[in-house]
Amino acid sequence: MDFFNTADSLAPMYLTYSGLIRHDEREELPYQMYMPVVDHTVGGKSIYDVLTRGREMIGTLLMERVMDHEDLPEPEETLPEGDADEMPTFINVELDRFKHLIAPKETLIRPMSALKQPKQLLAHVYDFQPVFITEEGIGRYVIVSMKDYDMFQNTIGMVLDKQDIVDALDD
Repeated sequence: MDFFNTADSLAPMYLTYSGLIRHDEREELPYQMYMPVVDHTVGGKSIYDVLTRGREMIGTLLMERVMDHEDLPEPEETLPEGDADEMPTFINVELDRFKHLIAPKETLIRPMSALKQPKQLLAHVYDFQPVFITEEGIGRYVIVSMKDYDMFQNTIGMVLDKQDIVDALDD
C-alpha cells in the first residue's frame, strides 16, 4: 500500500490527540498547550493559535515517524486530566495536509483551464510546493501557499534591508 495514495493508504485520514491548554496573561504568548502524544508545548496568542500550532507540530512529527518507519501513536479517545487552570481539548490532525512534507517533490504545471476546477487545483498547493499556470503553453503564473508567500516577502524585505545597510556603509 502507498502512504501517499489516499485510496490505498493504510494510514487513517484523521488522527485525534489530546492536549491541555493553559492561559497566563503575564507571558508573551499567553496561551500554552501541552500535547502528551509528542511531549511538547506550543505557545500562542489565542486558543485558535495554539490549536493551529499544535496541529502543525503533531502533523510534522507524525510525518517524521513515517519517514523513520515508526508506528504512529494510537489516536486518543479520552481527555487528559489537568490542573484546575488547564482546559483539556482534542486536536484533530488531518494527515493528508502533511504528506507533502515527505512526498517526492515534483513540478506541477497546469494550463489556465485548470482554474475552472479551483478545489482540485488548490489541493496540489502545499508549502514549498507551488503550482505553475501556463497561458497558451507559456508559464505565466504561480500559485503558492500563504506561508510561502510570507516567506518570500520577508526574504525580499531582508535583502532590501541588507542593501540599505550596504548603501549606507558606502556613503
